[in-house]
Amino acid sequence: MNPIRSLAPLALLALASTAAAESTLASAVADFRAGRFAAVVEAREHLPADALERARVQYLVGEALLVLDRPEEAERAFAAVVAARPAAVPAQVGLGRALTRLGRLDEAAAPLAAALAAEPEDVGTRVAQGELALARGDLEEAAKRLEAVHATAPEDPLAARAWFEVLLRRDDSAAAATLAEDLMQRRPEHPLGSFLLAVVMERDGEDEAAQAQYLRTLELDPTFVDAHKNLAILCHTLSDNYTDKARAKLAYEHYAAYFELGGGDERLRGMYDELLVYREQILGA
Repeated sequence: MNPIRSLAPLALLALASTAAAESTLASAVADFRAGRFAAVVEAREHLPADALERARVQYLVGEALLVLDRPEEAERAFAAVVAARPAAVPAQVGLGRALTRLGRLDEAAAPLAAALAAEPEDVGTRVAQGELALARGDLEEAAKRLEAVHATAPEDPLAARAWFEVLLRRDDSAAAATLAEDLMQRRPEHPLGSFLLAVVMERDGEDEAAQAQYLRTLELDPTFVDAHKNLAILCHTLSDNYTDKARAKLAYEHYAAYFELGGGDERLRGMYDELLVYREQILGA
């Protein structure tokens, strides 16, 4: 769900390392911060199986894979970290979030419960518990948890996005827009507030405004995978069977960016492939 690049949990996974492993980890951290998530995923290929820094890199890989809509791979990455470091709360949370996205909700409960017992005030843990309740269809429980964590951490992007999802489930567009605008004021450099506002606009049928807002989001962060994805789908839909060539071109460009960044939502692949078939007709290429 997000370009949320907080690296604080890495401190909990600290291990001794060789110079080569440190170099690989440093590169992975830099790539993660810069939004080069596909490069983060590739980083683990440069570490031997017994490298002391492998757990830290695997953790980053898991977080990158969640951003890239690749929860099955993320689950495997986080599970490897938990196997090596059973008490690592960030990895437990990552594993729970990946399993939640995969719909394996009973399995997700165990690592999240362990994380909550170890770190009851941790924002990421509390958010993941709320996301699990939401996935179970318990909107009341999810709302109780996620409103509380957002109230205590209003500038946290992960908490904001989860509470935003609850507001959309409640069909409360006004409150969702207010949340997005508040985040934009609190974190003007961060793209999430702008992205969430675009989502509300699109939901409310304000297509022109939504398109412009997604583009503004990408000005703040050209690597925002979900913004490329949403903008591609919106422009594809609005292209009216490719009669609107300007929008068809935008759709093509942002599908391409999504996949180039490592996006893994295969439901989009067929839509993008269709554009490729008609590329010359659409783009005049």
